[in-house]
Amino acid sequence: MATSSGLTYGGYSYSFVDDDPPNEYLCHICTLVARDPQQVTCCSNIYCKSCLDTLKEKGQGFICPTCRSSLEGKYFKDGRVERGIKSLKVYCTNTDNGCQWMGTIRDIDTHLNSCTYQLVPCTNCGVKMRRSKLMTHLTNNCPKRIVNCQYCKQRGTHQLITSRSHLKECPSFPIQCSNEGCNEKIPRCLLASHNETCPKAIVPCEYNTVGCNKVMRREEQEKHNKEAINQHLDIAIKKIDALQVLLPKNHVLKINQYTKKKKEGEDWYSPGFYTSPGGYKMSLNVDVNGYGDGKGTHVSCFICLMAGEYDDILEWPFQGEITIELLNQLEDKNHMKRIIPFNESTPPEQKQRVNEGRSTGLGHHRFISHEVLKYNPFTNRQYLKDDSLYFRISIKVTSKTKPWLALT
Repeated sequence: MATSSGLTYGGYSYSFVDDDPPNEYLCHICTLVARDPQQVTCCSNIYCKSCLDTLKEKGQGFICPTCRSSLEGKYFKDGRVERGIKSLKVYCTNTDNGCQWMGTIRDIDTHLNSCTYQLVPCTNCGVKMRRSKLMTHLTNNCPKRIVNCQYCKQRGTHQLITSRSHLKECPSFPIQCSNEGCNEKIPRCLLASHNETCPKAIVPCEYNTVGCNKVMRREEQEKHNKEAINQHLDIAIKKIDALQVLLPKNHVLKINQYTKKKKEGEDWYSPGFYTSPGGYKMSLNVDVNGYGDGKGTHVSCFICLMAGEYDDILEWPFQGEITIELLNQLEDKNHMKRIIPFNESTPPEQKQRVNEGRSTGLGHHRFISHEVLKYNPFTNRQYLKDDSLYFRISIKVTSKTKPWLALT
């Protein structure tokens, strides 16, 4: 038996139980026991159908290899011979591997479909093995079997899930805390938050920005604070007194050339300013022609955090409340006021420290309508005058560990 392009041709090449099969069952082309036997009318010999088809396809004259007569339309399927052939007893083709099955040619295909010694390909990786070992291979050994990561439960092939590349990125892979004395292993995604509370982490005194230079393990902070309470109080009071003298109450910012900026869609940023001496740095971003759902109809205003001189000693993320007022230029009332809270619901990218440039702005797409900017005689208000706008920024900082930052 041979194969070509996945198709079987030629006769049966099994090992027969009862010695050699009768000659009358042999194909006179491949000399094997005929498969789908055809009897030619010229000399009554038997041939495999596939052998005759191959002979015909060669195009060198379709003639009987035995008597040289034309075979065009001169052969037929021999049912009697086929029944005899199908009744021949053969051994399993896996005898050399240990299979002891014997049966007829009629039954061997059914047997091979379940023979535990038969070599079959793995449906995942294609490697051939005995059928008896396939289930164990699929369950425990196949590198392409589908498994769940034991840490993050992501599904994938065993080869991928256990690879270095996945384990280096797996958010739930346990990482040893780097603080000396801490033996905890923390999921990678929680490592940063663990370090913020780890009792073994080395941290500065909570009052380091006002003069206490002590560093200690976090678990020692409470004891230190109790022992140094008088010292901390003295230096904090001195710092607060100094800041109360220097601290600006608010910031007034002016935008010129309103008409030109609106027409050209110019995005305006104020110079950077601090919430207080030694505080957070930020700037006002104004799009006079609007942004998002305010585009073309409103003035949009946003607050952006900036990289500041004192960021290393500040508490992050920034928390507080910023009030933006668009000033009425006719009298000191009827100002347009909007409050922007920086709290737990604020997206991280808008309140975390920035290393350079500005953060993503937080504010109002529809701060004020273009129509409302104009003079209103009934309310005596006019926000746009001499093609300019004036903004006043008031800041209230919320700090858990550094109360002097909260002064306004």
